[in-house]
Amino acid sequence: MSKKEKLLRRLLGLPRDLRFEELERILLWCGYTRDRTHGSHAIYIKAGCPTLTIPVRSPVKSYLIRQVVVAIEDVLEDLDEAG
Repeated sequence: MSKKEKLLRRLLGLPRDLRFEELERILLWCGYTRDRTHGSHAIYIKAGCPTLTIPVRSPVKSYLIRQVVVAIEDVLEDLDEAG
């Protein structure tokens, strides 16, 4: 199991101690790009997907983790098909 898969599986467990850096790594792997940082919030974009605004703080709040899981469902489905 690769580091990417381990981190994605950790995300699916909705951890309470997920660091912002880990969440950002997942978003970048899933094709999102960091558009800009506005104050204390990072804004991520991907064509055909909703824009995500995430506060730059650790740990990441659980509602934001759930929001990211919904946004990257297509990548998660591909992972399940491959595994």
